[in-house]
Amino acid sequence: MISIGVILSIILGVDIWLFYELVQNPDAYLIVKLILTPTLLVIAITIARKAYSTALRVTIGNNKLTYSYLFGTKKSHKISDVTSWYEEVVKSKKDEYKRLTIVVKNGKALLISNKENTNYQSIVNYLSKKIKKLKAQ
Repeated sequence: MISIGVILSIILGVDIWLFYELVQNPDAYLIVKLILTPTLLVIAITIARKAYSTALRVTIGNNKLTYSYLFGTKKSHKISDVTSWYEEVVKSKKDEYKRLTIVVKNGKALLISNKENTNYQSIVNYLSKKIKKLKAQ
């Protein structure tokens, strides 16, 4: 998450500098500035949206599943609201990791990986203990 913040800061800094240069000295490299400024802004917005949607904090216990996004409000479901869950191994170019998908009654699917969540194994253990019969194969 820190690296995404650094990349966003650099992109937005360059974008602000380009916009400032465009206003102060519009004749120099006008085409380059007109192309780079909106392009960098779109890249920054895309990275920020992706970072926000993947920054999911999940806690589980006391027959409740609680999750919240980076700046969002907490949402909570009873364990009985879980309709299915499954764990899969995802292979990337360099290594492989585990991904857990939890589907709740409202159709929301929570994707949790062991690379991004420190309590991944405790969530899997809790689900295996409480609702093993809902595990999809």
